[in-house]
Amino acid sequence: KLDISKLAWGSNIGLVIMMTGMLVLLIFGLISLSFTSILPLPKLIVIFAMVAISEEVVFRGYILRNMIERFSENFSIGFSALLFSGLHIFNPHFGLIAFINIFLGGVLLAIAYLRSNDLSVPIGLHFSWNLVQAISGFAVSGQQDTGVFSINYLDANELLTGGAFGLEGSIILTPVIFVVILLVAKRAFKSCS
Repeated sequence: KLDISKLAWGSNIGLVIMMTGMLVLLIFGLISLSFTSILPLPKLIVIFAMVAISEEVVFRGYILRNMIERFSENFSIGFSALLFSGLHIFNPHFGLIAFINIFLGGVLLAIAYLRSNDLSVPIGLHFSWNLVQAISGFAVSGQQDTGVFSINYLDANELLTGGAFGLEGSIILTPVIFVVILLVAKRAFKSCS
């Protein structure tokens, strides 16, 4: 059963990460956004809700939970995150930065689950992580869909913008995710319980 307050808490984490990365790109003039239509929004919400629920049930609810019973917490977090990032290897335009960012995302999702002891938090985080990118017009893990906005790349440097893989392929996102991992691990969801 999903806990709405924990779902919202997790959603806020994903929102902060993606909005921070996107704002840096906008502030430094690497991208611009153009409004297209609100019509894709319901479809995007349904798609990314299904993705978040199914992937979190498998990776955090099943794989991580079973690993924790046999191995150390750190090993279980790292290995489940490695499997999670490995799932994306065959996505279009996948590269090293995308691998690192999705691995760090997997670490964050695992810590969010273990500290909250509730799948609602990583489901919310995963959902908003993907949805914010899609609404903004970014590809999500290399999969391009029609967003509410469209992205205009003003700089050809894909290392900075993420290019065709989307914001998850941007090196700008790496320190943002890392800092959030540290904050979530230290706070241990005191405000969430």
